[in-house]
Amino acid sequence: MKKLLFSLTTYSAIATLQLALVSPAHASPDSKSEDKQVISTEFRYDHPFVAAESLLPKTTDVLSNNSVVKQSTDDTGTQQNTLSKTDKHQQHLGVNKSSSDIVVSSVNEFWIYESWVTLEQDIDYDGYHSAFSIEFDADTIFTRAPVYAVLYLGKDGIYEAIHVSSEFYIYSEDSTDTFTIESSLISGFPPSEYDILLELYDADTEVLVAFTDAYDDSALAYLALESENNEYIVEDSVVIVEEHGGAWSVLSLFFLGGIVLKRRLNKPSRH
Repeated sequence: MKKLLFSLTTYSAIATLQLALVSPAHASPDSKSEDKQVISTEFRYDHPFVAAESLLPKTTDVLSNNSVVKQSTDDTGTQQNTLSKTDKHQQHLGVNKSSSDIVVSSVNEFWIYESWVTLEQDIDYDGYHSAFSIEFDADTIFTRAPVYAVLYLGKDGIYEAIHVSSEFYIYSEDSTDTFTIESSLISGFPPSEYDILLELYDADTEVLVAFTDAYDDSALAYLALESENNEYIVEDSVVIVEEHGGAWSVLSLFFLGGIVLKRRLNKPSRH
């Protein structure tokens, strides 16, 4: 009888293990930390943007129509300054910022007139996209001014910089000089609704001169996004473990136990 009870206990433990393995367990995207990886490309005038060809030699001259041109700080070390500026620009990447941290130094000299967001690439058709583009029209009181943009993605008023653009010129209130940044979220972004923050910096002074965010423009709010590593459908795998105690099955064990018990009950007692 003890052997029978031991066999039943062993089978019960195996059955519990089997049920635990059959029950699917999904790993939450937030269950492990992932490095955020984003690939961005830039476009202007419906063509890929080439930074080396975008900025004409800067000048302090006044145009023939007496309109003002944003003055630059060029000197004999232009190439070295360009390299150092590139380093400074890259320092924006990965920086976390809240809406309350944004302080614009320029007053009414620069502004972002309008922005448009397009969501792209939803491989698993779950409503969350792993790529998006933002096109924006920045204006200035100057006839021409060199600027660059910093693109942030975040939630609940906390943003992280994911791309620093090349330097480019904006021309007064020209509506045709829009700039486009297309970003593919490779990893590190679980499915959620994200907000966009876009900052505009004066390329000469490195000063923040304008910005737009989800509070200012509803087109930048609650964007259904996820990284590409969350775009794929993962099938639930069921693992079934079967254990056999020799040639005995569980029904045979129960049957044998019943026979032993019956014999003991029917066995005549000795007087």
